[in-house]
Amino acid sequence: MECVRSGVLDPRCSPRFLGKKGGSGSPTSCGKATSTNLASCTKHKQNSHKNVKPSQLAASGSSCFLHRSPLLKQRQNLSVRSTSADVYTTFEKNVRAVSSHAAEEKVGVLLLNLGGPETLDDVQPFLFNLFADPDIIRLPRLFRFLQRPLAKLISTFRAPKSKEGYASIGGGSPLRKITDEQANALKDALKEKNLNANIYVGMRYWYPFTEEAIDQIKKDKITKLVVLPLYPQYSISTSGSSIRVLQNIVKEDSYFAGLPISIIESWYQRDGYVKSMADLIEKELSIFSNPEEVMIFFSAHGVPLTYVTDAGDPYRDQMEDCIALIMGELKSRGILNGHTLAYQSRVGPVQWLKPYTDEVLVELGQQGVKSLLAVPVSFVSEHIETLEEIDMEYKELALESGIENWGRVPALGCTSSFISDLADAVVEALPSASAIVTKKVDESDSDMDLMHYLSKMFFGSILAFVLLLSPRLISAFRNTLL
Repeated sequence: MECVRSGVLDPRCSPRFLGKKGGSGSPTSCGKATSTNLASCTKHKQNSHKNVKPSQLAASGSSCFLHRSPLLKQRQNLSVRSTSADVYTTFEKNVRAVSSHAAEEKVGVLLLNLGGPETLDDVQPFLFNLFADPDIIRLPRLFRFLQRPLAKLISTFRAPKSKEGYASIGGGSPLRKITDEQANALKDALKEKNLNANIYVGMRYWYPFTEEAIDQIKKDKITKLVVLPLYPQYSISTSGSSIRVLQNIVKEDSYFAGLPISIIESWYQRDGYVKSMADLIEKELSIFSNPEEVMIFFSAHGVPLTYVTDAGDPYRDQMEDCIALIMGELKSRGILNGHTLAYQSRVGPVQWLKPYTDEVLVELGQQGVKSLLAVPVSFVSEHIETLEEIDMEYKELALESGIENWGRVPALGCTSSFISDLADAVVEALPSASAIVTKKVDESDSDMDLMHYLSKMFFGSILAFVLLLSPRLISAFRNTLL
């Protein structure tokens, strides 16, 4: 695998940046296992999928950075404005060349993704990082001191079951390897559009962490940065969480305060993405003996319902819009199959977005559906939720429920049309890059933050100690989670 820039992608080039582990053998084809404004301030128009709408971090204007989320807007200390709705015209079949001025810039592209444990020993600390994120477990302000102790407890109890899942797909997540391959493919696609860019990979919950990528960007003296979350649809818990990390770094670093940055928060509406998904679905349908009878089953990662109802997360709206665009493209090709959307991967006793994937599969079997094509619509890389949850758990459930013919659309991976469209999105986003304005932290605020941190650690440690010494509480908690 080519070293994209200063060892950012190849573990042999910079082990420190990529984390504590090296690569595992030679790369295989992207996306195949071998063993993630706010779509603009207004809701996307139903027919606006030809335009990318990156957000601008700028010196003035109203805040559009965090889409429709009052809670997140309260946290925001950056002055931000959005691009106009039609600042970029349309996705064109003919690649648009980059201007000579842009070619003279030292451009960086930061790919954001979830991350995943590479070995079974990584599972518990990965889960801790996941559940310690306040955008994943959203505690009331009064109880936020419990975040880390609670994350420790949940990750400890969930690790054994999660290890079984990772063991079944080869002992670790392929997400980092696939994302590195996508980064290399994107670099090549940008070169074809006359843009030489440094590509960086930043994972939210495992190596290489977003903070490490940011550190490398600074060392490389990048003059303009495009941030591209590898999540087609925006959610507080995916793109939003990674963007929050970037915000926190910007507030404390003068280099990034002056760096022009453009963030593409969602891109499910782009023609390139929609057509690439339709291509994969059409190809898999052709494998069935009676393609016209196949139910197209979109399975998206779920989020707790309160994210949408209370925090204003646009994820559900964007997901439904995305499905409508893909089915519209298929209809234009004469493919008129029935379809349905469900949400997977729920955890705990709270209500998540419905309908649930496992329940819908049973219902479809009871309704007499015999052929089904599963489409992992919120994932662009193969990982635990496609390789184990869909390919093993849901397939088994479907067959037990009376579905006889099962198929699954692969994740986009390094599909050429998809990567080319991501490259177009980067090129289109560059003109909107603007400097970030930071809010200086008052010394008294810093003192309060220190006291707040110490009090959180003190009371949180006491609670964790009590819970760990109470077998009855542990048993009740385990029954709730598992």
